[in-house]
Amino acid sequence: MSYFKHFPTTTYNNVPVADITRRFDLDKITKDGVLDYMSYTVQEGERPEDVAYFYYDDPAMAWLVLFANNIIDPYTDWPKGEDSLERYIIAQYASKSGTTGREVIDWAKNETIASNIITYQSQYDDEVQINRASFVNLGNSHIVRLAEGVIGLTYTIKDLGSVLQSDWNTAGGTSDETYLVGSTITIQNNPVGLEDARSARIELPNETNPAREYYPIRAYDYEFNLNEERREIVLINKGYLAQIKDQIETILKDE
Repeated sequence: MSYFKHFPTTTYNNVPVADITRRFDLDKITKDGVLDYMSYTVQEGERPEDVAYFYYDDPAMAWLVLFANNIIDPYTDWPKGEDSLERYIIAQYASKSGTTGREVIDWAKNETIASNIITYQSQYDDEVQINRASFVNLGNSHIVRLAEGVIGLTYTIKDLGSVLQSDWNTAGGTSDETYLVGSTITIQNNPVGLEDARSARIELPNETNPAREYYPIRAYDYEFNLNEERREIVLINKGYLAQIKDQIETILKDE
């Protein structure tokens, strides 16, 4: 691209190359507030050169497409095609998944495991996400002592503690029932004055637990969604293309 002839050079692996990390400030071009942008959605398989040809009638202006979106490395920051995305996921998560090849993709999509969960997203607001630690803390914050159970509600037993069988019975069970962590119990008579109840913990039902608002985003969907977001780019109005070209050489020399 003729654009890069204006860049200073640097040395990489003992070879002189254009220092493409050098950036010019758009404010130096837009100081009169005349430069506008248009929105564009990158289609499957489109490269910066394709977009530049479509909008600027010149594939050599791919640099301007990248510059307008602050993309320095088009290999990682430009939206990937389906095959490229899956190759990236395999490389990115092979170590964490403990597998290789297509098995990494299967792991990244598996809805029966927790190790591939990257974040949790609110079902009411797509822009609200929390990490795994916050999700766990949110759920744990609504675990209460057995003695604090509300009559009529069904809870999940999180910790048996040292509560006596007869005390569990006052909480709604029967004297011959076996209680296990993970089983449910419906409070019928609130245990009052149970010292041992301090060590027994129960979790609020799902419908009243705020952690229920969030659903897991696993590795494959996380990378897929991120890739889709990258498809939404902006293009500098081609009406100012001649003005930009005229100023580039001077601006880069002043950097």
